[in-house]
Amino acid sequence: MSQIKSRKDFEHNINLLSEKMRLGIVKFSIESKKSVKGLLNARMAPNNRVNFHTINEMARLTANTVANMDERKNKNIEE
Repeated sequence: MSQIKSRKDFEHNINLLSEKMRLGIVKFSIESKKSVKGLLNARMAPNNRVNFHTINEMARLTANTVANMDERKNKNIEE
């Protein structure tokens, strides 16, 4: 798993999660209410960047997990 070293890395993960949700690649079950609630509360700042104050731990974890899975998938395709 790659380590988050900057705001840019984290914003990449959040945007990747958003795109995959929009495309229907990432779906949530009824039991994952906390993850969904955290994602619904996430907001963008006026400068169109992620507002960190609105991202809870479940949203961070979900975004980082999806990014890690995407990274592993891309690594396996390259091999």
